Amino acid sequence: MQPSLMADDAGGLARGTCVQVYLLVDTRALDRPLDYLVPAGLAGTIGRGALVACPLGPRRVVGVVVGTDPATHAGRLVALSGRVDTPAVPAPLLDLAMWVARYYAAPVASCLRLVVPPGAEGALRRAADGGWRLVVPARGPAPRLIVRRAVDGPAGTARQQEILARVPGEAAIAAAELVRSAGTTMETLRRMASAGLVVLGSEAPVLEDIHGLGMPVPAAPEVLTPDQQTAGERIARALASGKPQAVLLHGVTGSGKTEVYLRALDVVRTQGRGAIVLVPEISLTPQLLSRLRARLGPGVEVWHSNMTPGERARADTRLRDGTADVVVGARSAVFAPVREVGLIVVDEEHDASYKQDSTPRYDARQVAFRRGRDAGALVVYGTATPRPETWHALERIQLHTRADGSQPPAVRVVDMRTQRPGPVSAPLARALRDAADRGHKAVLLLNRRGFALMSLCRACGWLATCPSCDVSLVHHRDPARLSCHHCGFERPVPTVCPRCGSSEVMRGGMGTQGLEQALTKIVPTMRLVRLDASSTAARGSVAELLAEFAQPGAAILLGTQMVAKGHDLPEVTVAAVLDADAGLRHPDFRAEERAFDLIVQTAGRAGRRGERSTVIVQAWEPGSRAIQLASQLAVETFLEGELERRRQYLMPPFGHLVRVVIEGHDAAAVIGLGRALAAAAADAAWPVTVLGPAPLHRVRGRTRRAVLVRADRVAEARAAALSGVAAVADEAASGDVRIVVDVDPQTT
Repeated sequence: MQPSLMADDAGGLARGTCVQVYLLVDTRALDRPLDYLVPAGLAGTIGRGALVACPLGPRRVVGVVVGTDPATHAGRLVALSGRVDTPAVPAPLLDLAMWVARYYAAPVASCLRLVVPPGAEGALRRAADGGWRLVVPARGPAPRLIVRRAVDGPAGTARQQEILARVPGEAAIAAAELVRSAGTTMETLRRMASAGLVVLGSEAPVLEDIHGLGMPVPAAPEVLTPDQQTAGERIARALASGKPQAVLLHGVTGSGKTEVYLRALDVVRTQGRGAIVLVPEISLTPQLLSRLRARLGPGVEVWHSNMTPGERARADTRLRDGTADVVVGARSAVFAPVREVGLIVVDEEHDASYKQDSTPRYDARQVAFRRGRDAGALVVYGTATPRPETWHALERIQLHTRADGSQPPAVRVVDMRTQRPGPVSAPLARALRDAADRGHKAVLLLNRRGFALMSLCRACGWLATCPSCDVSLVHHRDPARLSCHHCGFERPVPTVCPRCGSSEVMRGGMGTQGLEQALTKIVPTMRLVRLDASSTAARGSVAELLAEFAQPGAAILLGTQMVAKGHDLPEVTVAAVLDADAGLRHPDFRAEERAFDLIVQTAGRAGRRGERSTVIVQAWEPGSRAIQLASQLAVETFLEGELERRRQYLMPPFGHLVRVVIEGHDAAAVIGLGRALAAAAADAAWPVTVLGPAPLHRVRGRTRRAVLVRADRVAEARAAALSGVAAVADEAASGDVRIVVDVDPQTT
């Protein structure tokens, strides 16, 4: 295929050695392999996986060689400008990226970006010798702008004093963090520096370290529990076989799954092979990182999407040259360049964070299975609350008891219809006061952030809503503002109704900030640590907050679902889920599964050292199936019932789903295209069921419709969905309508 708009350095060379290249560009028309001629001087040096400099009009862009077959284009070919002096993409990773593109119906370039070396997204540079180089980031951390208070500076205005109050006395704060926390701008900080109020400087931030998090790292147990011993032996046999396998390690919370992982990692390293450990969110599992580094040494590398370019370059080099042989990270770590992968661990495999919510919309759990199969590796999926799909499909290794021999605490369900108004029930208040008296700790989950969920007028019914999204604005504090969690729109908190002028503007609903304020009145002596998206925006803040919570003394860790993710902290004797049945109101077939998981996982934070503990679940519908079974910690009973329900409706794992979302500013065009797409998918040659188009709430001013395609096989559902997309693609492009295809969606 002849690339369009190609400038030929050699004036259109004759046919010769040819390669097929995917360009790392986002132009949909170029989402196909292009034939390029290999210059005579490079013959024999460019193979599959090599990065090359490709002419594209007046530019040179990076491409990845995906084949060396004869040219498919009958005309003259354009020559490559040269090879880029950087390591080639290893064949297993190149194959994996191409599979992701096929399975998830994603542009190939977006998938190749997951596996190319650092710098491939940047500019190309031509060296003095004529060769091509990537602008690879420095392997040390880039300097950051910091703010310090000026010594004996002027007082400043009232607003400037508010900003100064957020700058530590003699320490410094990152300028970006101060801008965020104070709700100010860089221009304001520069004016304050000119006035002598603050001093702006720069420093190199410390590379992310997984040591020194202020939390104890437990020593390796001398004796394993019988279940752990059996699990370790079964995993060792699987590793010794050298055959690709996948197993589910199902253990109750506190059963010692991490110790089983660690011993499996020891085994695979003695075989001279590498390993990947996936966690849902890297910042939420600092204790696991500490344990891995403490037990396995400096050969452990960290990998996640929030790393600086310098950190990524350093990790990439260490993994490619074998200096590091174990990588731990979030979903993108499944693509890390680990050599000779023998083991992949997917910890907390139930967590929806493993599904990418932007292109390419891959599921790291499924990609791990594929990479393990191709590498002849063992994939271990570990959790206390398995997904029905995993429970149904995989061989199980079970840890039935806690590692310390203690019993999980009993769970009490509180019917909030019988309680006085307020977020905290009487039983929970008593439990918190008792924990405060004993100097113990508590973990509270409320899966809504902000101070209040809405602002409304009692007099006329006005509700503060986002002008671009069909949602109410959430009231936040510090600084006070109404904010949209979808598009980021903000406005001041009104003191009078903008519609009728009444002063009867009230708040409704409660988020984590509102709960924090309520707790200061119930247990004023307990230290409060809030863990949600608002409090953890700064880099490293999660580890700092968890370390603060782990300090001796009575404390409460409160927040959204972050608080339930794998934390193993001592002296937690109270755990509670507030508004536990809120998720059951969502029109999603996974709603019960998510509510069940949150309750069981939160309950598992308490009594992990055998302490006498209390677990409370507050609900408005306490008799619902998910609430009742979660309170009994009846995981197997819930999963068997859930599988039966899904079998009845042919939902995963008994069917496969593809979700297509159509969105655009022209509501009529979106609605019409949604109907046309659904009709075309239903008329395709594959046996599928098509649901929709169903309305979704407007986001960023764009009307949205969703079409759900279900089939017995994923290939059939994907093919029918893509047939529908193809039928409306031209009209969608001309009307500025965006179409997103999501294979195996986590929300429906």
